[in-house]
Amino acid sequence: MDNEKRMTTWCRMWNEDPSLAYDLMSDDCVQWSDHVADLDAVVGPNDQERFVTAYRARHVNIFSPRVLVDAGDRFAYLWDVRKADGQTLTGIDINILKEDRIQENWTFVARRRCEQADPELHEADRTEPTAIQDLCHQWMQLRNGRAEPAADLVTGDFCLFSGTEPSDDTHGPTELAGLIKRQADTNATPTITLHRHPVIDTTRGNVALLWTARTRIHGTSVGGVDLLTIRSGRITRAWSLTGTRPFRY
Repeated sequence: MDNEKRMTTWCRMWNEDPSLAYDLMSDDCVQWSDHVADLDAVVGPNDQERFVTAYRARHVNIFSPRVLVDAGDRFAYLWDVRKADGQTLTGIDINILKEDRIQENWTFVARRRCEQADPELHEADRTEPTAIQDLCHQWMQLRNGRAEPAADLVTGDFCLFSGTEPSDDTHGPTELAGLIKRQADTNATPTITLHRHPVIDTTRGNVALLWTARTRIHGTSVGGVDLLTIRSGRITRAWSLTGTRPFRY
């Protein structure tokens, strides 16, 4: 099973067939959710089948995959979930594989849906891993309050989707720099550090980053994720979701 099929099959597991957990998960697979601890005790496909079966009895939600980040032994993707009340939310999952099965999973869900069209795949615009890693480093510097690199880091038609409020969405380098400056001026901007290794897809030009945000005043931390699309050596799209819990692993 390739990662594109894993992405769609994971959604099918939640939508219609909990037994698909046995095709997807290692016996020691663990999961982490950004807002609730419900999945903390769910380990492996046996627990997962029982959990999803009970979940589907209470919730009629339909998950649809959107943007894939395929790095071979790890993958991430953007998705939508349509709830029974008609509301649709956007989320991001990151996964690490062990012997062709998912061993670790992180799930984030936004407060709203990203309405922008997904970027098209440009295979000819392949980006080298070292170039993507450098862009990730610059992106993290920007996230920590350095607004100056924005003009060289993102494209003129750059769009940022924030998982919280529409007021935090930005378009273009000038708006992005302004957002970073406003956040830095509050003196409450957390310190953001990478968590684990980035998921880098050189073919699609996509990358997903887990990160930890630690408050400077109280030292509390939460987990977050950014999914970036790179074209012609610059970041052109970004989705950023912040959780309310620290990572367990």
